[in-house]
Amino acid sequence: MPKQTYHNLSQDKKDRIFNAGVLEFNYHDVNNASVNTIVRIANISKGSFYQYFEDKDDFYWYIVMEIIYGRIGKYEQSLRKNNGDYFKTEKQLFYSLLDLFDDSKYKNIISNVFKTSYIDLKTRFSSKGSTIYIDTYDLLMKYGFKGYNIKSKEDFLIVFEMVRNISNNTIMTMISEDLSKSATKEMYKKKLEVLGKGILKKTWF
Repeated sequence: MPKQTYHNLSQDKKDRIFNAGVLEFNYHDVNNASVNTIVRIANISKGSFYQYFEDKDDFYWYIVMEIIYGRIGKYEQSLRKNNGDYFKTEKQLFYSLLDLFDDSKYKNIISNVFKTSYIDLKTRFSSKGSTIYIDTYDLLMKYGFKGYNIKSKEDFLIVFEMVRNISNNTIMTMISEDLSKSATKEMYKKKLEVLGKGILKKTWF
């Protein structure tokens, strides 16, 4: 993640560096991207770049997480709009992530990270997810988990991980099988429905 020297920059300069990274990583995956190209586009020195970030990978993951969590940042607003409906809010978030694949500015970056760096992505989601999970749980508590049989943080953690795994795996399937956006949405909806209903018959025991 960025060093404090990056955060101390003016917003205009930070935007210039960020957009230079988006442009380079949209044309090249992280292995083939060039720091020289990034600093040339951003109009900064190579030495300055390393004052702001540890290395190219550090910058790459900063770009990726900012793009993805920029969508998740609207979570509370969406949850309020949906009157505390967790699945409905997660569905809207997933659709928002899908929209990134229609955005020429971000499409290749997001596609590459799911295709070539998924394990790293999942690890970073997990580390940041602990904070996201706590914030989401506290938000949902305000609504009393309306309509959901969730009675503790432990219950919610299980559901949270399952829903996010469904989201990630559906996107990976979309990429690998070249599915349309509508087909991907339908697949995701069916998976959430199965999770929501459960698979155990109430009369089984």
